Parts: sequence; structure tokens; C-alpha cells
Amino acid sequence: MPQFNYNTGEIIAKVVYYGPAFGGKTTSLQWLHHRFDPLKARNLFSLDTEGDRTLFFDLLPMNFGKIDWMTLQVKIYTVPGEVKYNATRKMVLTGADAVIFVADSEISRHQENLHSLKNLAQNLSLKGMNIRTIPLVFQYNKRDLAHVLPLDILDQKLNFRSLPSYGSIAIDPYDFGVLESFIAVLHAMIESFGQKYNLAKLGDLDRISRTIEERLREKAHQK
Repeated sequence: MPQFNYNTGEIIAKVVYYGPAFGGKTTSLQWLHHRFDPLKARNLFSLDTEGDRTLFFDLLPMNFGKIDWMTLQVKIYTVPGEVKYNATRKMVLTGADAVIFVADSEISRHQENLHSLKNLAQNLSLKGMNIRTIPLVFQYNKRDLAHVLPLDILDQKLNFRSLPSYGSIAIDPYDFGVLESFIAVLHAMIESFGQKYNLAKLGDLDRISRTIEERLREKAHQK
């Protein structure tokens, strides 16, 4: 759940990238870092190992500044994809406000996508959360490869809630699937805050969401 100060309107939220190993979670975080912090003024924290690209997590803090009555800061994490690091996955999910599930579009990786999605449901449940209610967006990565499942098939097999979903090529700085997925999950997350904490009485949450989206798009297209 977010850290929320009613007096100042400050919200500190947490978004987690989840999915199979080497599917594009860390690369997606790097895409955001490249677009929104081109001078590398803020660190992208990472711990790498031979067995998995990210043993603990990558963390990118992103501050949107004051919008209406709200000051929103989002901390973005990734989890390790390999099964043997499941304890770390559970740790990173603690306090998550939204999840972007990054699936590998390759046909040969489909079973790994399914296993990872099932694992997400299990680990959320252990943390007192529900995969059927948490703000969630699907990002189908590696759309540039030759042998990939069509987007509609991936939706049929993975997107059981008929939620927003986007194709992406996270290694391509000029492909904006990562951005679309991130914007969508922020919209869903802010809407959920309004429902949970009755924030609508403080101001127009739709307008705040649209302003955040406009700022992100403007910044992303400056390069």
C-alpha cells in the first residue's frame, strides 16, 4: 500500500515489474531510465549475478512533482525471473501498489510465461493481495523476434482479466510499448487509490492521471 500524507498530499507508491527470466523486466526499467533521466542524474540500482540478471531488484525512483493537490513519487522495481529466487520475488512484492507483467512473446517461452503468472498469483496471495484486483497491465515483449505469438493469442492465454496490454521491444529506445504499459499501470493505480482512500474528494483524479500522462509523453519524446 502507498505511503500517503493527507496534510501534504504526498503519495509514495510502488510499481513492480514481474515475469519470466530474461523476458525484458530489467530492460524495460532501463528504457524508462534512458528516457526520463538522460543525464543519469539518478542511479538505477542493480545487483547482477551469473544465474540471473537481477538477483535482488532494480530500483528507479521517479518524482512527478506537484500536480493539483498531489505530489506523486513512484518507486519502480523488478523481480528476479528464476524460480530459485522466489523468496526475493516475495520480498519485492511487499507493499506493491501495481504490477506490470512482462511476458516473453517467443513461442518457445510460453510455458514460462504461464508459470510466472501463476507464481505471481501465489506470491500476491501470500502478501494479502489478489491478482484479480491489484492494478495490473500486461506487456508482451520481444515483438521484434521472428517466432512470436500474436498479441491476440497472448491475450487469450494470459490476460484473464481483459486488462490493458501492449506489445514492446524494450531494447529499442524508439519503441514506445514500455511507455504505454507504464502509463496504463499508473492510470489503474491512481484510480485504485481513489477507490481505496476516497481521494476523489480532494480533487479530480482523472485530471491528475491525464496530467501525469502528458508530462511523461512530452518528456519521452524530447529525445
